[in-house]
Amino acid sequence: MISDVHHVGIAVRSLDQALALFHDALGLPVVKRGDAPARGARVAMLSAGHSYLEVIEPTSDASPFAAFIADRGEGLHHLGLWSGDVEGQVEVLRRHRVALEDHEPRDGFTGRLSYLRPEAFDGATIEVVQPEDGLGGADPLEGGVRKIDHVVLRVPDVAAVSQRMREWFGVETKRTVERGGHSFAFLRPGDVIIEVVGPTAGAEPGSARIAGLAFEVSGIDELTASLKAKGFPIGEPHPALQGGRIVSVHHSGACGVPVALID
Repeated sequence: MISDVHHVGIAVRSLDQALALFHDALGLPVVKRGDAPARGARVAMLSAGHSYLEVIEPTSDASPFAAFIADRGEGLHHLGLWSGDVEGQVEVLRRHRVALEDHEPRDGFTGRLSYLRPEAFDGATIEVVQPEDGLGGADPLEGGVRKIDHVVLRVPDVAAVSQRMREWFGVETKRTVERGGHSFAFLRPGDVIIEVVGPTAGAEPGSARIAGLAFEVSGIDELTASLKAKGFPIGEPHPALQGGRIVSVHHSGACGVPVALID
């Protein structure tokens, strides 16, 4: 029932600071902006090709996003999986006895949605969402950042997470690799790749997190020079293992988000 990654949720201390990078510097269009009073937050949705960034600033100490920032610092908060039938998807999860934050889908900022409890994925927060009209995806952008290429999910047990993705969501693993004491699984429900990575031994239970965000770009040298000129901490483009070239923006200049740009 899952057809793609709909959005990547980012919890930040300052929405304006986050938009300075993702909107002003990287050129991602803001397609929706407003308040989510029930969650104690201000939210902006930015289009990144077929998928989105959901940037969330808590406005209340009681907000779950404020609690997340206090515990882990600002950064990648959740992965929103795209469902064409969220009611049916949640019923599947209930049959599998998955730990759910929302036992029934509810109306949220992005559409009709339900959060899984973090323990369902060893500490990482996953959401299923049937998007509202207007958040149904777009064509890749022209020039600069084109779309989300992949999201990194760091987990204690790669095989277990891959099995849950298949059984709960129908998302198959396309490829697996072992390198340097780590296992990698690559899942592609749609346009966006989910890269699941974890140690082959000695994993810490409950340590999973959304650990990285990579954009497909064109004109990587020009984009790197532009970000440097704007004062963002960015490295130098170099060959990527998957082909092409890659450069990283340090999380200290990206509201806690490890950002990679791949040409």
